[in-house]
Amino acid sequence: MGEILEMTMQLATARTATPTLPAFLAAAPKQAAAPTVEEALLAHADEAVSFERDRMIFSEGDPAACVHIITGGMVRLCKMMPDGRRQIVGFLQAGDMMGLAMAARYLYSAEAVVPVTLRRLPRARLDALLDREPSLGRRLLSRTVTELQAAQDQMLLLGRKTAAERLASFLLVLARRAGTAHDGRCKVSMPMTRTDIGDFLGLTMETVSRAFTKLKTTRMIRLAGGHVVELLDMDALAELAEGC
Repeated sequence: MGEILEMTMQLATARTATPTLPAFLAAAPKQAAAPTVEEALLAHADEAVSFERDRMIFSEGDPAACVHIITGGMVRLCKMMPDGRRQIVGFLQAGDMMGLAMAARYLYSAEAVVPVTLRRLPRARLDALLDREPSLGRRLLSRTVTELQAAQDQMLLLGRKTAAERLASFLLVLARRAGTAHDGRCKVSMPMTRTDIGDFLGLTMETVSRAFTKLKTTRMIRLAGGHVVELLDMDALAELAEGC
């Protein structure tokens, strides 16, 4: 009787035990994830350099000797119009790159919005790296296509949208970069000035302020202080950005 009871318990244990992988599978090492484009370039870049707030990093027309990889802070990209007005064509943050276009000279100026750190990869070193790793070149091409799409979106932003629609679109772009949305809300950092925002959106500083007020009074956003804006209703912002 005791032997039968012991066998029954062993069978029950065998049925409920957690199955295990075969030893050769359990011991198989995990494959390391492929490095990102930025990581691949940083491995060959020079040491980090720093720029204080509002310092020029390079000017439009300077020889495009390097690709710049931002590791901290925010950079504004600017072009000067023939009549002396400034057009901001983009804001870049950590992980973004400047100077990828295969041109002999930079097509825009780059300035530090806040203190910035970056690393430079000389063009000759980049060319040698792409010769050795053609797959990296294809990934860079994909990045360039994505940036072209962003430029086309900016053209639509400036040409067809109202001030509030432009600001809503800009806030949503920053929210996607932040990637911290929760329950339809997101906090974004906006260390740039209202003048900077106006020069990016094609608006005056006063119009930017009125657009912020409109979004605030309709409870789409809240100005949290410290250059932080909380997006309270991202669905409503998205509808506004689409002109709904």
